[in-house]
Amino acid sequence: MNTAIGFPWPTRRLWLAAAASAILICPARADALSDGRFRDEVAAILRAIRPGAEIRPDRDPGQILVGRSTIALTNLYPRVAPLAGDARRRMIEAYLVTALKGMDAAPSPGEPSLAAIRAQLHPQLLPRAILAQVPDLATRTFSETLVVAYVIDGADRMRYLTRPMLEGWGVDAAAIRTAIEVPALANLAAASKEAAFALAVDGGTPILAMTNAGDDYDAARLMLPGYLDEIRTALKADGITVAIPTRDLLMAWPADSKARIALAAEVRDRLRKGPYGRSDELFRFDRTGLRLLTAAERADHSR
Repeated sequence: MNTAIGFPWPTRRLWLAAAASAILICPARADALSDGRFRDEVAAILRAIRPGAEIRPDRDPGQILVGRSTIALTNLYPRVAPLAGDARRRMIEAYLVTALKGMDAAPSPGEPSLAAIRAQLHPQLLPRAILAQVPDLATRTFSETLVVAYVIDGADRMRYLTRPMLEGWGVDAAAIRTAIEVPALANLAAASKEAAFALAVDGGTPILAMTNAGDDYDAARLMLPGYLDEIRTALKADGITVAIPTRDLLMAWPADSKARIALAAEVRDRLRKGPYGRSDELFRFDRTGLRLLTAAERADHSR
């Protein structure tokens, strides 16, 4: 029987406590958004209303690349999912028309000014392999398999920053952290004040935390020490192991967890199944900060 456990943590978090003798993680349920069917549907409508649009393939089924811009579909899908036929098509068309107007009115890569979009900057963690598809993407190395990228997260669309855009703002590689990443992280930290995570307990002991924000930035919260520290405190551990197998899932457990081998295997499975795969790397977070697990620590998660 599942029982709710009270915790003396900030009430702004959503606490979901589950008493269990074993860790059971249900696989993510596929839907038309996550498996790419909705993206294909939107792309077909886009081609009909804008035959000359340059639509490029993207690994993320939650977005469409149009020229140098990105149209996000994650906000649109819940609104049209209950609809069918003409009503569904009309809503998709209206969304696309609004997004395309914004793209058509967009000035040169150096405009709007950096100051004008600073409040919309957010970070994303992407697989390094994405650079083979979008070589102009503005990134920096984060780990062996991940890079930090940056987006302008507007009301109707999300646009990744590219190197030509940074050049237009006079931002070189040496200045990208202070000019772009610092405000992007500050914006994400502010947005994460209400970001929920679920906590599972076994016999009154917290054993696993998983994000549940649903805003496309769960993996990126790996870059927020304050957020990770709240998770570490909730898990009552000096050190925790953290992983981001997909964009919409951050998993964390006590570093000395007896279930660490099973959890590491779950991370690998989540990455393989997706959607929005990120990495099966394992990180340690404690009072000294975040780092990749050492070779010995990784081996301890696979015995």
